[in-house]
Amino acid sequence: MKRLALFFAFFLVIGQAFAQNSNVRKAERALENGDLKEAKELINEAVEHEKTMDDPKTWYTRGTIYQAILNEEGYSEEMVKKASESYDKVFEMVDEGDKYFMLTDLKVQELWGGYINEGSEAYSAQKFEDAVIAFEKALMVIPDDTTATLYAGVASQQLKNNQDALKYYYRLLDLDYYSEDIYGSIISIERYANEDIEKALEVTRMAKEKFPDNDTFEKQEINLLINSGQVDVAKDRINDAIEKDPENANLYFNLGYLYEQLEEPEKAEKAYLKAIEIDPEYLDANFNYAVYYYNKAADLLAKARDMDLQTYKKEGKKIEEEAIVYLKKSKPYFEKALEIAPEELAVIETLQTVYAQLGEKEKSQEMMKKAQELGADKSDAESND
Repeated sequence: MKRLALFFAFFLVIGQAFAQNSNVRKAERALENGDLKEAKELINEAVEHEKTMDDPKTWYTRGTIYQAILNEEGYSEEMVKKASESYDKVFEMVDEGDKYFMLTDLKVQELWGGYINEGSEAYSAQKFEDAVIAFEKALMVIPDDTTATLYAGVASQQLKNNQDALKYYYRLLDLDYYSEDIYGSIISIERYANEDIEKALEVTRMAKEKFPDNDTFEKQEINLLINSGQVDVAKDRINDAIEKDPENANLYFNLGYLYEQLEEPEKAEKAYLKAIEIDPEYLDANFNYAVYYYNKAADLLAKARDMDLQTYKKEGKKIEEEAIVYLKKSKPYFEKALEIAPEELAVIETLQTVYAQLGEKEKSQEMMKKAQELGADKSDAESND
């Protein structure tokens, strides 16, 4: 009798396991037949039973059922969580080469991609709030996704929701996603929206470490140090660096920028010229050095223009002649800047004015034509986008 009882107990266990495996198969068939309610009930029984709860097929099937419910009934946070939870279970159970890993990955990409497309369409239609909502849905599917995080941040910034934008941008840094534009956005929000100079400085220094060749972050640090009353810190930092690396043109350029911000133009001029001596092909140094003389000329011409007739007759011509001297000094450096960057609109437009003031009409017209062509090309490119 004891052996008989054991025999029946053995078949009872097999029968229960078979019943649960049968529930997975039945759930699949119900899904195929569009009976989503029955499919959900059957699969939820299977995921709770010890004989099927550790089977990746069970969890894959559960994910596809909840995803089908989403497709049928529309968005539901609960359904997204259930589907994602199921797919995550599969990833925990199997290796990348496993059949269920690959099948699950396809379903996850399908679910995530749908929300990314929804967000992109909303963004293109300038429905930025809807875009953020859609990208948040995508993040429910893949929480560490940098694409959805980035787009959610950009859309939030378009809404002028700076704090949400910061949340997404800092999240990108946590995810080891580093971009010059992202750092720039964080610095700008911390500085101007939050008025937190120290935080902006901290992020600027982080950006400098990641992008040491980007002059923008060096200049931002200088500017922030000046604004926070740390002028001596900025000077000492640059001068110490120059002492260690005296042939670094970039350091002299930054020193020139510092003196320009401090409204010490003669010192700025000297530093920019040193940068050019070290590196004659340094675009920004050539341009800024030329602008130094151009601004002196512009100030003198404005002064002459604002004179009354009597004063102009006495002093005007002399002042204009002095301005011409400065324009002539600026000219070769603007021309060098144009040689280095032949399609830089700011250089072309400024050089057009210099030529006009110096009476070089043909060259001025040539620059005007070049500027118009570049402007037209830019407009065509934007319309194509």
